[in-house]
Amino acid sequence: MRTSGRTSRASSLKRLLSILSLEFRQADRAHELLKKFLRQQTYQPDFCRELFLIARGETKSEWALRRLAILMLENQILRLRSAEPKAFEFLLTQLNLKSAPPDQKISRLVLREGFTTTDPGGFIREFKTKLRRYNRIHKPIRGTRTSHDALGQFIAHARDDCKLSLARYLFKPAEVVEEILRQVRITEGVRDIGASESRHVKEELQAQLALLPSFEASVLNRLRANGSIYWVSDKTRSQINSLVEYPLTTVVLVIKLPGSDLEFEIKRAGRRGPQSLNIVYERGGLTVPPSHRLDGGSMGSLLRYESNHGAKFAAVYRLVHGSAAPVGTHASRSNINTVPTQNGRVRILSYFTEPRLFGEGFRGMRIAMKESVKAFRSEGSAGVPEIPGDLGLSAQFIGQTAPAQALIVGTSSFRLDKLAAYLARDGVELYFREGLGVAYSNLDAKAFADALLEEVLGACEPAGVRYNNHDQYITAVLSQNRARADEVYLSLTKQLAKFWGTMLAVRAYSAGESLVARNVGLKSFWHQGKWDVKLIFLDHDALVIPNPRNGHFFAHGDIPNMRLDERHVWGRWKPERFAASDVGCLQKIYRVNQALDLQGETLARAELKAAYVKTQRELLTNPALQRLFSKNLLKHLRDWDVLVDGYLQLNGDKAAASRWRRKMKSILTAKGYKKDMLAAYIGVIERNKEFLTEYRFLFSADTDVHSNVSPS
Repeated sequence: MRTSGRTSRASSLKRLLSILSLEFRQADRAHELLKKFLRQQTYQPDFCRELFLIARGETKSEWALRRLAILMLENQILRLRSAEPKAFEFLLTQLNLKSAPPDQKISRLVLREGFTTTDPGGFIREFKTKLRRYNRIHKPIRGTRTSHDALGQFIAHARDDCKLSLARYLFKPAEVVEEILRQVRITEGVRDIGASESRHVKEELQAQLALLPSFEASVLNRLRANGSIYWVSDKTRSQINSLVEYPLTTVVLVIKLPGSDLEFEIKRAGRRGPQSLNIVYERGGLTVPPSHRLDGGSMGSLLRYESNHGAKFAAVYRLVHGSAAPVGTHASRSNINTVPTQNGRVRILSYFTEPRLFGEGFRGMRIAMKESVKAFRSEGSAGVPEIPGDLGLSAQFIGQTAPAQALIVGTSSFRLDKLAAYLARDGVELYFREGLGVAYSNLDAKAFADALLEEVLGACEPAGVRYNNHDQYITAVLSQNRARADEVYLSLTKQLAKFWGTMLAVRAYSAGESLVARNVGLKSFWHQGKWDVKLIFLDHDALVIPNPRNGHFFAHGDIPNMRLDERHVWGRWKPERFAASDVGCLQKIYRVNQALDLQGETLARAELKAAYVKTQRELLTNPALQRLFSKNLLKHLRDWDVLVDGYLQLNGDKAAASRWRRKMKSILTAKGYKKDMLAAYIGVIERNKEFLTEYRFLFSADTDVHSNVSPS
């Protein structure tokens, strides 16, 4: 019987090793390394020395083999007890986190990586806590008794650069950039530094760069150094957590750096297939929005707008709350000079003008171009003269769109709507068969589910159950981690309320664009020595913030747009709309019950008011914040709140209403309002009464902000 068992295990291992040729070019070396790894029962310093040589590339090892060696190193470290200082001294020195003599502290650079201490003992405890996040991968490794499935999961995990915690210390930034560039196509561009760019863009970028660990900053600076344009290629993967990922249903590239929880986004990077860029005027019989007419690319004017307004709101948030805003930061922007084609790189003007360069579909593209140019002019675009001829039409379209690309730091490809869909009952089918177009095994499906659950929980305990189907497994893991899931859900609803409350307080809105679930990302990150989860708000090309010169609050137009924001945040007016809102998606992700829903709503409303009150107090007292807004807006900041609160207190009492109107008219006139403004404001209140009544607690007189107008 014992012989049969050994034969079975050997046969299983042989089958697994036979597939290494699909994963590694250096399959023989991977085979030998894997066999040696499985022979280690305990931590072995000599084996770790060999792994360090491979991981650093000193043995001319391919990227995939280096990743595998890094994961093996992590497994070896987890076999150590914290009370083995000599072993950790060697390991931390090899990782360049510490240098001799032994009493020297850990490098202070780790504090930017999310650790809380440079004391060796405290750091080692946090370091091992970070590595234990992937115990589901490491614990099933039991030497030569390791199961086929466990070893398969271990090898598959090594593909995900961002999940290899030690990779940031063993891959050089230049090597990482080289590997990134190997997976994309590159054409020429010119850095776009517009004269209209606000000072906030530079200030917020500098603030973001000051927070970046040196590894991430070095990679970022190399990618944005020369204005190059990056495009999706046939080597770019769409699997989640790839080093360079082309997320399903998008036209962006995201970069998830080795051993890092920071993500970069390249917006936008073209379509797969023969035409990277195309022009679309109609889809399904409906005209597309102006920003979607350049299919696969971005309009330069919208990128500039988003950069300016996103940076201004980031400055507001930082000045009010004393912390970085949960938004992506534009690190660079480049105008597109050339486009990749099957015939090489060609000038964008030629690409859109010559049939042989564009290829199939040229005639349809030109029709869409003509309609688009006509539409741009009717919509008020100016500055580009009418130019006759085929080349002239292309020049007009390019002049109107100014095709460009942005590199954004601090993003997340895990958008709320996509996470909700992937964690639903049919999410595994949606991802593998419909998205990637591939078949999958239970092992693949389990790895997919585990990756999603680690992202939404930060860290989780394995359920200890077999994977039978997607819904059964996710239900089991969430049940095992119910307290953690509830904690994260409540935290995220508060984050959402804090962000929107800050927007409302400065009279900003996005008509839903900055707050729709497809533009709100979720990200796990290592912070203060533990794994945490945050929301990141992206795509601010419709964000409107009163400007510092003549910005006013125009209630008749602004309030309806704020209502659109509310609908996407958590609007409960219609159940089917709530399901697609941010909170609706969060409830599907975390499988929230009625009691937790009520608790979350209570906490969120309290956080909304706290953010609103704090922001307005800062607006009235903080000179640095006041410089971002007009004196007129600051002077009349609380007038609208007092009018809304006073009007909603009337309760149909005609005599009281008449007295209140006379008093408000007198006060508003004295404050410089036009004589018909009271009637106009009341009209806005009446048209939006349901919405304003729902949020009356924001405007109430007990709000701790000095009012400019007395309500009675």
